[in-house]
Amino acid sequence: GTKRRVSYFYSPDVGHFYYGPSHPMKPHRLKLAHHLVLSYGLYHQMECYRPHPATVGEMTKFHSEDYINFLSKINPDNLRNFTSQMQKFNAGEYTDCPVFDGLFEFATLSSGASIDGAVHLNSGKTDIAINWSGGLHHAKKSEASGFCYVNDIVLAILELLKVHARVLYIDIDVHH
Repeated sequence: GTKRRVSYFYSPDVGHFYYGPSHPMKPHRLKLAHHLVLSYGLYHQMECYRPHPATVGEMTKFHSEDYINFLSKINPDNLRNFTSQMQKFNAGEYTDCPVFDGLFEFATLSSGASIDGAVHLNSGKTDIAINWSGGLHHAKKSEASGFCYVNDIVLAILELLKVHARVLYIDIDVHH
């Protein structure tokens, strides 16, 4: 058959975030996966892109404005100022979605890569789009859930629906 065009979206900063010592989500694994892509020369077989960070406007195409505003402001140093909002939005120490340094930046990088992948698919620039930092599909419209703060899958699907009548999404993650 014909060779498939593959696009790989990776931000060098995405692996620098830390959910905490006992949390199973380890973004540094994204750096390890990227190093494997480099070490095995896989990057020669695909187009490599540095994605844009998703904007508030892009994220609020699915998520509520008050939720995204909360994510943009919360950090480990100001938790006490957001006690009621943390409960409302399911974030914090007693959830599986802790507040960590750079939480919002991590969400924008992950989401931006998925949106960019969808744009490339829509425009016909690629046949396959890869974003190892994506797939954070448990986030709800106004609530963090399952290690996920911004649902990059819904954002990518919304982008794909601009061109395609239907989108099939298959969830293959393995849960703790």
